[in-house]
Amino acid sequence: MRPKLIVFAGMANALCAGVAHAQTSDATDLAGRASSASAFGRDRNISVMEREHPEYEPVPMHLGILELTPSMAIGTGYDDNLFAVGAPRIDDAYLHVVPRLKIVRPSPNLKWTLSGQFDLTRYANRTSENQTNYRVDGSAHYVISNATTFDLSALHGRFAQERTDPDSPVLATRPIRFTITEGSGTLSQVFNRVRLRAQISAEKRDYRDGTDPLGGVVDQDFRDRTTYTGTGTGEYAFSPSLSLFGAVSYNIRDYRTRVGPVPARDSRGYEIAAGSSFELGAKMRGSLRAGYLAQHYRDPFFQDISGLLVRGELEYFLTPLVTLTANVDRSVNETGILDAAGYLATTASVRADYELLRNLILSASVEKERRNYNNIDRDDDRWNYRAFGVYRLSPRVALRADVLRRTQDSAGLLAGREFEKTRVSLGVTISGL
Repeated sequence: MRPKLIVFAGMANALCAGVAHAQTSDATDLAGRASSASAFGRDRNISVMEREHPEYEPVPMHLGILELTPSMAIGTGYDDNLFAVGAPRIDDAYLHVVPRLKIVRPSPNLKWTLSGQFDLTRYANRTSENQTNYRVDGSAHYVISNATTFDLSALHGRFAQERTDPDSPVLATRPIRFTITEGSGTLSQVFNRVRLRAQISAEKRDYRDGTDPLGGVVDQDFRDRTTYTGTGTGEYAFSPSLSLFGAVSYNIRDYRTRVGPVPARDSRGYEIAAGSSFELGAKMRGSLRAGYLAQHYRDPFFQDISGLLVRGELEYFLTPLVTLTANVDRSVNETGILDAAGYLATTASVRADYELLRNLILSASVEKERRNYNNIDRDDDRWNYRAFGVYRLSPRVALRADVLRRTQDSAGLLAGREFEKTRVSLGVTISGL
């Protein structure tokens, strides 16, 4: 069962950020995530965000064997730099409403989940920034046998690019809209101490053109693409507290349109890594890997990208009521900057979660992202500082408060925007019966 508190925190994220993003994953995401009966389980301790409180969990409606959980998240906030620029800074207040319906078919052998939501943002003065987004996603977990499982997931949604995103065109009068359609299948097989996992996924992105202040077209068709990814992982458990794994991933990134003299950014890439999933006593657990990554572009106009791969998560249980979490990731990502062939992103973050009361969770986090752009002279340093709290009044009602500060520094001949901005929001979520 997915802890319900994470659901509330996720809705708080959506209300604060103002846009939802599709989640990417691979076959190593579940390294060290299994039941206590498995040699791959790492559940000697429970983090603050994982701990369940049945007395505060939303009560679903029952329709036959189905469980229906409707929810409504309503928030209001203030943004002191709406367009994420150095000057002039324009502030505004906004209202954010997220109605959501989740349908679950619980079953020990075949469980499936279907959910849909609208994401509505309305600004007090700058109505050009208003957004009406949506997403529908589903997943299924099929237990073929005690040793074999098969998982499916799919998503389709319309989103809006945040103004803080370096890929967001400065001249666009409205946030760039885009749709994402994606699906994945994962097969897992356990042979005593050995676990094998294979995943195939596909993602299609379609960006809508924007307009500049003079009514001209801000072309975004060159960003349309389909990405296919295959990942394989082999994991060996030396003990209930330690396993080693190796992973190989291969991707194909197929662009649909080219603009002017700049060719399409079609590419092929791979990742090779080795790592460990571990639990050190009752105080620490994590999954870390290191290896090599490369992305090769079909057209010689673009330079290839290669380098060190580092990825992982480490949880430290300071006390039963305080969990510290550190994450690191280094990967090749696509960009909306026309002349660039993507960028190498290095991201590190630290988060502290404190269970002040059974129904009051306080969190604070710091994240640093370094973007080294390929094919152009530009490097970005992005910082996110965040503090938020979730106060659950009852199984139906939860309150939340959120403060998010973002900064960006950019260097190089083609340096991007530099800005500082702070967003503050308050909201309530009503769920279940």
